[in-house]
Amino acid sequence: MLKEFFICTIILIFIFLGNGITQGYSRDSIENINGKLTNLREEMHKEKINEEEVIKHEEEIDREWKEMFSKLAYYIEHEELEKVSTNLENTKTYIQLKEYDNAIKEVNEGIYILNHIEDKYSFNLQNIF
Repeated sequence: MLKEFFICTIILIFIFLGNGITQGYSRDSIENINGKLTNLREEMHKEKINEEEVIKHEEEIDREWKEMFSKLAYYIEHEELEKVSTNLENTKTYIQLKEYDNAIKEVNEGIYILNHIEDKYSFNLQNIF
């Protein structure tokens, strides 16, 4: 009986430890991308848009998202991550076409989706029950 209790306790510790690590990485990644998307949106809201700066921000976001995607895909639904990828591609297209109003809408939608992912996969009582 004591042996089974000890094994169950160790398994639970590993589960909570793994969850803590994945939640920390998810939260940091989403906050990072959200911050960069907010900066991109602010750059496109300016009276005189610096196209080079906007493109630079977008390329940096795209590069970082591709790195994060491969790690997040281990424990987050691919469908959720694909929504963000599609959204970032749409943003990139609108920036290339210089349709900044549509690009801002896509950025806002991307921020919303990322916040939804963070809420959906956070470890709290509402998500457990």
